[in-house]
Amino acid sequence: MLLNPLLKRSRVSSKSAIRNISLLSTRRAYHPQNVQIPRPFTKGRQTYYGLSLAGLTAAWAINSQLHAADNDANVNDDAENTVMVDKNISPFPVHIGPPKYPFSTDYSLLGYGYRYVTFISFKVYDLGIYIADQDKHLVPEVLSSKFLSTAFVDTDHSKSHKENVNAALNDSEKSAVLIGNLLDTGCRMLAKITPVRNTDFNHLKDGLVKTILAHPEAKNNQEILNSGLKELKEAFTKKGKVPKDHDLFLELQANGALQVAYYDRKKDKTFRLGLVNEPLVGKFLFSQYMGGPKPLSPTTQKSVAEHIVAML
Repeated sequence: MLLNPLLKRSRVSSKSAIRNISLLSTRRAYHPQNVQIPRPFTKGRQTYYGLSLAGLTAAWAINSQLHAADNDANVNDDAENTVMVDKNISPFPVHIGPPKYPFSTDYSLLGYGYRYVTFISFKVYDLGIYIADQDKHLVPEVLSSKFLSTAFVDTDHSKSHKENVNAALNDSEKSAVLIGNLLDTGCRMLAKITPVRNTDFNHLKDGLVKTILAHPEAKNNQEILNSGLKELKEAFTKKGKVPKDHDLFLELQANGALQVAYYDRKKDKTFRLGLVNEPLVGKFLFSQYMGGPKPLSPTTQKSVAEHIVAML
């Protein structure tokens, strides 16, 4: 089941039950002809021993209590509905959508991880990737389609289809193709970015721009992308600081547009910031989150790949 690994990582007890997620009716069919394929981690001693043993026992008990206190900080009190990504921020919801949030539909958590600045091992934010409940059917339709499976995925006949898909999703070139084809169907996705330390809107905006420009196809689409990035910069209508544990939401809509929103945890209110209409911006951004040669967050990419395979 898709959420089992997620909830195990969030310390769900063996008694907790995970409710089933119903796949809703299909939105639109997947057409194989639209598939795109790229080109060619004595007693005195006994007394002394007894005292030593008692001391060690006492030390062990104290140490155990300290570890128990540390572990309590990571316990998720609502493990059926949330996932603990980082003990320093609020748990990520497993399901998210309206009316609390101004999204177009309901979403379920597909994978999560964190973003590090590698050269100084500096954690910047935690990242959650969600998929629209109504669009889950597109995952097996695309990744298990006869044409794509035969021509591109199931190349190792000694492995099962799931094993081949897993290998492809963890391959720098194949993952970009598979995720690209999934996004091209209009599959709605949502990214939740939660800073683990105080930052500001400019830093978040600049980070998104750099991520998009790092996409392998960015240079080949520079002119179109430039206008889209201008839209993205203008979408950040809110200025100033973004406190730790607030959220930036990026919703990839069915038509490829990207809706930017901000959740102020202190006020418990979500603000729509702006809309990016150029489809390449959202596609390149989510491609970088979910695959490609240099995924922005390797932990998130592996988590997404694992749960996509579980959906097949």
